[in-house]
Amino acid sequence: MAQLLIRFTQSPFSNAKSQDGLDFALAATNYGHDVKVLFESQGVLQLVKAASTKGLKNHTKRLASMPFFDIEECFVCKASADTYDIEQVLSNNSLVDELNCEWITPEEKVTLIQSVDHVVTF
Repeated sequence: MAQLLIRFTQSPFSNAKSQDGLDFALAATNYGHDVKVLFESQGVLQLVKAASTKGLKNHTKRLASMPFFDIEECFVCKASADTYDIEQVLSNNSLVDELNCEWITPEEKVTLIQSVDHVVTF
């Protein structure tokens, strides 16, 4: 089947797009697609463990379930983490280790995007 790259670009609590992206990624594996995920821009904030916010569930546990759905290639844009000054937070108290995410540079991000069949951005 096709190789998909799901780009998470939205913060976890600004709207429902981050949860929609996760739903899409998990569902795509049910159809046999090879799914990779990339957290970039505000999407890196999804990897910080936090409590639920009024009206929106914290989907940290669902993100942590990605390996059970055979989503094992996880990437984090280092430049985005630097923009939000959260690399230290992500290194110590986040899903980065649980998901075995790989830090990538903007150049590596371009290579990743070119290596897949389809890219879907949330």
